[in-house]
Amino acid sequence: MVSGSEWLVRVVVVEENVLDSCFTVGLAEDGYGEGRYLTFQCGLESPGAQERTLGLDSYCIINETGGVYYGGVEKISLSANMIFFRFTPEAVEKLDLPTGEINLHIAPGSDVENLRGGLRRVLTYGNPEKVPSVLQL
Repeated sequence: MVSGSEWLVRVVVVEENVLDSCFTVGLAEDGYGEGRYLTFQCGLESPGAQERTLGLDSYCIINETGGVYYGGVEKISLSANMIFFRFTPEAVEKLDLPTGEINLHIAPGSDVENLRGGLRRVLTYGNPEKVPSVLQL
């Protein structure tokens, strides 16, 4: 049974968006925007003074609830067919997640190595205090 804390990722997007000046890693149940998703973004350049002052000096997480949170991943572990996330209590609240621990099954045929590199790039961006304490990529 796939619950709110465990679902199948059928769509993986890892891309640089020069127009919006961001790098994005997207994980989604489907390609139509009707299912669950997690999007991780970071800037293409290092955060500036204004971003640091506002606390926007890290990666950003967006999901299907409309939630947005900067930082928030305590632990990530990626294998060939699964991603495990542990989120901070603040991220759970802001993103309206069902729990602080989420297991995402990765559909066969997904480019896991590209995903691994993309997640490493995003989650180590900016403020070192917001980098996951456990980063198993």
